[in-house]
Amino acid sequence: MQKWQEYGLDFLANDIDEAVPLPAWLQLDAVAAVPKFHATMPNYAPTPLLRLEHLAVAGGVAGVYVKNEAPRFGLNAFKVLGSSYAVSQTLCQKLGLSLEEIGFAGLLRRRGQLHGLALATATDGNHGRGVAWVARELGCPAHIFMPAGAEPERQAAIRALGAEVEVTDLCYDDTVAYARALAEKNGWTLVQDTAFPGYEDIPKLIIQGYATMAAEIAAELAPTEAPTHVFLQAGVGSMAGAMLACLAQYFPAARFIILEPKNVACCLKAAAENNDAVSVSGKQETIMAGLNCGTPCPLIMPLLREKAAFFLGCPDYVAAHGMRLACQPQAGDPAYVAGESGAVGLGATALLISGRLPQSRERLGIDAASRLLSLNTEGSMAPKIWRQVVEENACPLPEVIC
Repeated sequence: MQKWQEYGLDFLANDIDEAVPLPAWLQLDAVAAVPKFHATMPNYAPTPLLRLEHLAVAGGVAGVYVKNEAPRFGLNAFKVLGSSYAVSQTLCQKLGLSLEEIGFAGLLRRRGQLHGLALATATDGNHGRGVAWVARELGCPAHIFMPAGAEPERQAAIRALGAEVEVTDLCYDDTVAYARALAEKNGWTLVQDTAFPGYEDIPKLIIQGYATMAAEIAAELAPTEAPTHVFLQAGVGSMAGAMLACLAQYFPAARFIILEPKNVACCLKAAAENNDAVSVSGKQETIMAGLNCGTPCPLIMPLLREKAAFFLGCPDYVAAHGMRLACQPQAGDPAYVAGESGAVGLGATALLISGRLPQSRERLGIDAASRLLSLNTEGSMAPKIWRQVVEENACPLPEVIC
């Protein structure tokens, strides 16, 4: 295990444990029903996988790919995949039904039976929006709790779906505890994308719900395009763990790189200290609101510690660089809109192949045969911030890091 810094980024080369198997509940046969479920939802379509061929040529690599989740169900983010699967499975269990038999359409036909089943969650934005959307579709009340400083535009997007939104004066981790306490007090179903003792079933379902992205990627890439490096952003780590486990089965030779905001890199800290229970305390500031989480998910952190090749702590300018590059790409490459948390993968990829990080490029094993995959997990969820970064060049790349 080695740590180093370059161009303001923190790097950790992790010691992978090849002997430890992937979790049984994330084996491909265990999640095979997930893509089939999502295909039963209205307006389902695979999101696009973009090939940034000109960026790859300029960077001297064989391929740069971006899975663009912004079009997902019109919600501008991937999170609804997890919340829709978890909520639907949970409601079917309460009603004594089989989700595999009735699908989402079967639940829609039973909306009248669901009015008294209220949902609750804590969120920085995207997860809560997914829960609110599912609740609206199924006719359930939704109570969404957001941490202090939550962007007004993210709040408004959730309220527009009919959910009750409360912005607390707490950090994210404490807001999760607050939502949990109110759910227990009021008999609401907590739909949280991180686990704690006695609460694992729903987080597991949420994490399994992300398997649809991996299945789509595997279907969209030709065998000759198999990625050698996969960049996965982490807040609590749930999406990163799901994608690592599933994509490692589709692409066994790939190396997985976990990306976090530099000043709230709880997964990097847990890996470095070999302690899955660590936290980054206090209220942290980053434009990557969806990744501003201080405690790793205990279901997933062991997997990341055992199987991720590298962890990166990224300053905000890495995400900002990705946001600008997404909509102002190399000539000939497709343009798209990426939000702050969604763009950090492209930002890190572009910097690693740009010449600004020569030491790290070599250590990560990126060469002319490499094919780099990242996920745009969100579009512009806070348009004001997007305009500041993209149109006004806020948070620019530094020329020199002292």
